[in-house]
Amino acid sequence: MSFPKAFATTEVERAFHHCRVSLLLVFVLSFFVNLLALTVPLYLLHVYDHVLSSHSLDTLVMLTMIVIVALAVHATLEALRRAILARIGVWLDDRLQTSVLVAAVQSALRSDPAAAAQAWRDIGGLRSFFGGSACTSLFDLPWTPIFILAMIVLHPLLGLIGLVACVVLFGLAALNEVATRKPFARSSAAWAESQHRFEALLRNVEVISAMGMLPGVARLLNDDQSQAKEAQLSAAARANVIQSLARFVRLLAQVIVMACAAWLVILQDVSPAAIFATSILLGRSLAPVEAAIGTWKAVSSVRLGYVRLRKIMAAAPQPRKTMELPRPNGQLSVEQVTFLPPGANTAALRRLSFVVNPGEILGVIGPSGAGKSTLGRLISGTIAPTAGHVRLDSADMGIWLAAGGHRHFGYLPQDIEIFGGTVRENIARLQDASADEVIAAAAMVGFHDTIMRLPLGYETDIGEGGMRLSGGQRQRLGLARAFFGHPRVIVLDEPNASLDFEGEEALRQAIQEMRRRGSTIIIIAQRLRVLNMSDKVLVLDNGMMNAFGNRREVAGKIKTARATVPTGQQQIITARSSVRRLGREGVLEPARHKTAKRPVSAEQSGVS
Repeated sequence: MSFPKAFATTEVERAFHHCRVSLLLVFVLSFFVNLLALTVPLYLLHVYDHVLSSHSLDTLVMLTMIVIVALAVHATLEALRRAILARIGVWLDDRLQTSVLVAAVQSALRSDPAAAAQAWRDIGGLRSFFGGSACTSLFDLPWTPIFILAMIVLHPLLGLIGLVACVVLFGLAALNEVATRKPFARSSAAWAESQHRFEALLRNVEVISAMGMLPGVARLLNDDQSQAKEAQLSAAARANVIQSLARFVRLLAQVIVMACAAWLVILQDVSPAAIFATSILLGRSLAPVEAAIGTWKAVSSVRLGYVRLRKIMAAAPQPRKTMELPRPNGQLSVEQVTFLPPGANTAALRRLSFVVNPGEILGVIGPSGAGKSTLGRLISGTIAPTAGHVRLDSADMGIWLAAGGHRHFGYLPQDIEIFGGTVRENIARLQDASADEVIAAAAMVGFHDTIMRLPLGYETDIGEGGMRLSGGQRQRLGLARAFFGHPRVIVLDEPNASLDFEGEEALRQAIQEMRRRGSTIIIIAQRLRVLNMSDKVLVLDNGMMNAFGNRREVAGKIKTARATVPTGQQQIITARSSVRRLGREGVLEPARHKTAKRPVSAEQSGVS
């Protein structure tokens, strides 16, 4: 078997490749299980042909004992087969769990959270399939010829009837696949999208309840589910017709084969026991086919799940095994970075280049939609640039993350995500950490005293999404998590949101302490007074860098730019507006030298 080079696809196929011995064992066990299913028909034949004719009680007892042992072995092998299949399902779940989680996270970062959630459900569906009856029916299908051969041994005409019935049922199974494949696929995709929307709505129950949006929400969900229901009804209607037809064919075949057997008995071509034996053999040969038709929805669902898993995992970046790197100094370099969001035609960031040295604080400002948060995500490594490089100490950010360098980074996103669990677990990033490290991170942002007032202190369960915390407490918890472990690079997106004066003062002191320790800090803010501690300022607008430098340089460059600049005029006006706001809040100190009266070019002014 050959595998594509993509890591994720290789992982999902390798997982099944490693199961090949176990699956082969199940296949062999299925042969003996189906072979032993001939026990009862053979018993009937011998009882009619030998016991009744000889009136031998000893023969009856001996045959009965042999049949009991055979049935016990049959039951044991059947249980063993099901146990192996169930263990295969659990093993696949364990094997693929981590790689699927990585792929799901990458998918969510690519703005496709629905596919990420569906991948996790597909893992469960795969596990359930191997533990269910649908899988055993598929393993019984290849051994249907055993029972047809047994019928041929009784009489060729009986075998021919059984063969025709099997061919007809196989044809109905193929028709079922063709007729229901597309409707089942549409239904599955629509239900997954509806489930994703429902989960998203549950995260906003307060807004829905407070503003009377429940009727509108119900209408949205009904609209989402209508397509799924329509596709499901279409598939179910077709499947039901085919299942009913298959059941009719099976019963008709049994009636015909029993009638033919009785006719052959009258002609004295077969023994009377052949009537019952043939009926049992035919039922056993047709049962896997009929079961496959009845469970085709489960088979189709797991097949679609497998395809989705391969797709989402193939899209995940290939992991690079890298030796562990030493603690970085903290020099951050952004080199000609451009980022084009998936599915977008316009770049969110274009050709950004700047350097932030260890121990420096960079303030990033600009209007809404300028690309500030996107830049923060690039620096933190949550997304990769479309072009260019983000480097830490000359090494690409991907190398640091592949080497397990996440502990060197702290990140506070604009929308803080708090995980269900305790305060300690959230601060420690869901890892085992000493109490001293957790307390130090909380104390640094002034959150320790607040935590100690909670019912169980650091062991308080804060609920899913931190629902038991206020907005300010959630903000401080996110800050404590970002500062945990004294990372070398810290990205703070709107760090003072939801903070009162005391919280902002604690934040300022924490930032100054991390600067003293040599950390490189990126602050993205709308409320400009939090930038009064910045060493450098980056002004973004429309994904481009309008100005970059220390506070005095940025103020001087933009103030000397004239409205006569032929290109970038609107960017300069926006940058000037930003500088005026910075000046009003005391963030930027204007240059003290006199401004030249002649017009300057955009290149001289530092505006790109």
